[in-house]
Amino acid sequence: MSNLNKEMFALYRNTGYGVFDNLSFGSEIGRATYNLSGWGLKFFDFDNDGVPDLLLANGHPDDMVSERSPGVQHREPMLLFRQTDKEFRNVSSQAGPVFRREFSARGLAIGDYNNDGRTDVLVGMNGGTPLLLENEAGGENHWLGVRLQGVKANRDGVGAKITWQSGGVTRSRLKTAGGSYLSAHDPREILGLGIARQVEWLEVRWPAPSGRVERYSGLKPDQYSTLVEGAGERVTGS
Repeated sequence: MSNLNKEMFALYRNTGYGVFDNLSFGSEIGRATYNLSGWGLKFFDFDNDGVPDLLLANGHPDDMVSERSPGVQHREPMLLFRQTDKEFRNVSSQAGPVFRREFSARGLAIGDYNNDGRTDVLVGMNGGTPLLLENEAGGENHWLGVRLQGVKANRDGVGAKITWQSGGVTRSRLKTAGGSYLSAHDPREILGLGIARQVEWLEVRWPAPSGRVERYSGLKPDQYSTLVEGAGERVTGS
């Protein structure tokens, strides 16, 4: 959750017991965001290694804030965190020259605009033209692009749980819709496979009122596929 300056952004982990732990204190996210104000954030796998990372777009709403609050600026840098060993590491200094600039960001949307399997980013600006970031990371990794098409469930499959196995590793993802200020994301999902060259299996648990769990086979990596509700093999008990 983004915040205004002097508050730090908050990363909450679900314990599974009805409460959440705030992981920001003492973390690189907390230290890097103390003086920032966030207007756009998104978890996505920028290098297709199969693990979600985090991008933050920032900018203080008051263009005169530096005169009243030392250390706080109207224009602020974007931040990129790579998830390693279940911790988010600030890799902004390695992510390209744009991360050394400062902006007055207002919203962030992700999507693969050039269909190369790498998630790109569009950042809205206050009083300026949008900023399009072409992703050049993770070229050595493979990916699977999927677009959900609900029939009984909603058309975009929002709320569906996607589970897949690749290279013997099982991962899952929840299909969401919104996120970030005044922004809408590419409805397709890019599933990072790392160095694995195939997908052993993929299952979709479609949201209500459907609730079906279906397995889809024959999906080829490094390309997009449309998964239609009802076209997969129904998993027993679903």
